[in-house]
Amino acid sequence: MNVHDPDTIALYAAGQLTADEAAAVESHLTDCADCQDELAFWRELGAEINTSSAALPPPPDLAERALKQIHAPSPLQRAWRQSAALLRSQFVLVRREMWAAAAAFMVLVVIMALLSDHTGFLTGLAPMLAAATLAAIYGPQNDPASELALATPTSPWKILLARLSIVSAYNLVLSLAASLALLAIIPADLLGSIVLAWLGPLAFLSALALLLSLWIGTANAITICYAAWLLHYIQPSEIFGAWAPSLQVWDAFLTVYRQFWESPILLLGLSAAVVALALVSSNFPEQVINQRRA
Repeated sequence: MNVHDPDTIALYAAGQLTADEAAAVESHLTDCADCQDELAFWRELGAEINTSSAALPPPPDLAERALKQIHAPSPLQRAWRQSAALLRSQFVLVRREMWAAAAAFMVLVVIMALLSDHTGFLTGLAPMLAAATLAAIYGPQNDPASELALATPTSPWKILLARLSIVSAYNLVLSLAASLALLAIIPADLLGSIVLAWLGPLAFLSALALLLSLWIGTANAITICYAAWLLHYIQPSEIFGAWAPSLQVWDAFLTVYRQFWESPILLLGLSAAVVALALVSSNFPEQVINQRRA
């Protein structure tokens, strides 16, 4: 230890030296004016620090607040927990009978496809099932406690998005399971084509049913969506027979219309736009309730 070192004098002023080291420094200080000035500086600085600390006492819960801040979840973790809590709360509000009914319907579709050796049952009926379920997840007709739900701090669009996510995921799982079951009658390399055949129509038809259910009610939404979907199956030659050649404009329209339903990328893009419009539309009931309260 160098007793003439400024660092040693600073440690001595702070009381950080052992007894023997402190004695050596004190002996040196009696004969060294420079170290005496150094010691005076550190003692004055220490006195000012103590005075400042006394003037600004720390909050009594400083340690607890610091620990709470350290262990607090990140914004991403909070968002995940809030989303999971919202999904759980909305899961129980979706009609319970829908889960079993949808599964039973899809089993029946698979049975018909296997017995007939025709995958058209799945590609034709899966979108209709999805449309029916999405049209019945929100609104006063489907949720007796809808007005109470709108009175909560959770925004209506978040409630709708939670239910949409739950039911859409369920429909997707059912349709994928049904597609896998059809591997008993189709080659494995055709599985992707089967999925694409129902994926786009399922997404768009169910999104359209959801939007229309908010605007004109569940029953009307299902009727319109089913009519729009079944229209592309019409064959003028089979219906009108000899008069079919005179309906060339109608036949041309149906050709374009079928191409529309056979364009999965276009349908998925339109589905996103329709869902966004539905989420915006879900705020309208909240405005009506607020007007009633006023």
